Amino acid sequence: MKVVFVLPPYDYSRSVGNTRKKVQIGLLPPLGVGYLAAYLEARGHEAVLVDAIAEQLDVPEAAEAVARLNPGLVGISSFTTMGENTSYALAEAIKKRLPDTPIVMGGPHVTSFADRILGECPHVDVLVPGDGEVALGELVERFQRGQPPSDVSGILYRDERGQAIATPLAECVRDIDQFPHPARHIYKHELYCPLPSLSARRPVTSAITSRGCPWARCRFCYQGGDYAAPYRRRSPENVADEIARLVADWGIRNVVFWDDNFCVMPEWIDRFCDLLDQQGRPIVWSVLARANTVTKAMLERMARSGCYSVQYGIESGSEAILQLIRKGITRDQCRDAVRWAREAGMDTRAFFVLGFPTETPEMADETIAFACELNFDYVVFFSYHRHPGTELAEFALDHGRDGPYKGQHLPSFVPDTYPDEEALARKIKEAYRRYYLRPAYIRRLTARTLRNPGLVVNHLRGFYYWLGLMVRR
Repeated sequence: MKVVFVLPPYDYSRSVGNTRKKVQIGLLPPLGVGYLAAYLEARGHEAVLVDAIAEQLDVPEAAEAVARLNPGLVGISSFTTMGENTSYALAEAIKKRLPDTPIVMGGPHVTSFADRILGECPHVDVLVPGDGEVALGELVERFQRGQPPSDVSGILYRDERGQAIATPLAECVRDIDQFPHPARHIYKHELYCPLPSLSARRPVTSAITSRGCPWARCRFCYQGGDYAAPYRRRSPENVADEIARLVADWGIRNVVFWDDNFCVMPEWIDRFCDLLDQQGRPIVWSVLARANTVTKAMLERMARSGCYSVQYGIESGSEAILQLIRKGITRDQCRDAVRWAREAGMDTRAFFVLGFPTETPEMADETIAFACELNFDYVVFFSYHRHPGTELAEFALDHGRDGPYKGQHLPSFVPDTYPDEEALARKIKEAYRRYYLRPAYIRRLTARTLRNPGLVVNHLRGFYYWLGLMVRR
């Protein structure tokens, strides 16, 4: 059976930055779809991707592109932060063109809100929350034989009367090595472009070594309720094999690991680095990490095996806000984590969020000052967005005003401590200005460039990116 996966339209540049020659900077291939496609292909099915985000298609254009492929089944990925209504509208448009073709929806939004989606979107036939490989494979087999999906575990579907039915939860796949590596041939690679700060070498791609978050306690983040799966990690051997294939088949020189927290399980990291060393260090790589799980020895080991950048989710420089969101880190741990990474020779990058419930402009200033103190190589300041289903969501409604999502840098939630949305938007712009125009930052940037003149092109790309970001906002 031919299965067409489609990512709903979304103006990615609103969230991440800007475009260059119709390529959206910061966008990397969607790994989840790649894993699903590989699983189906291993079972003899055909998989095709229509990435409406990368191709910059609107809903009618995306639906028409799907219809032209004449699929036996359509899979839609739905992301809450990117606008669930877009995926709903896309399902409707596809169903009008392909009324007899089953539409299956998965993704983070489905994992978190599966119990309500069939009622909200009558054009979707089946929901697959959580890990999708096994359930989707069984669904394809059922539909191919003209059988109902009623005996597929871990899904929601409509019966002949239109009633929503939830089947018993599926057993969690603990050994994720059994899933094949992503089917990277389905991507139009020319449409994806990493952020300048993640472009130490090119070509660049992304990978993950685990599923789930080993912390999973932050109050502003959701983990999927009944369908959330525990933290699991691939073996170091399995990941190293994927790296070798990326180098051999695609000429990849730089891998961005998108694990929620790469820096756990020190023995795993040691083994993985040993395997990379045995390959002759074919790549450089970067990771996401928590400040309270890294150690000096861990970062030094990673750096020796090609890790050039670590990205920390700091979120806030206010101790009160860190406690409110249950981040589980302290300012001193952040200081240590940044110092150790820098001593290991790594670039450092950090994410901060402004506009949390109860945050005052003075607390935001604490965050900006803390970012300046740590003097990262790259910093991103996002705006807090209230995500339904998270522990902080209801609390936020009692301490602010919520509105439609407009992009990661543009406020949708405004705390009562700010007079209006524009005041918070100005504070975010101020954060970027205060950070990147500091003499200390300019000196650090200049010193890094003198040590490595090859960074000049990257810095020019970065300047263009951030200038576009500020002008658009």
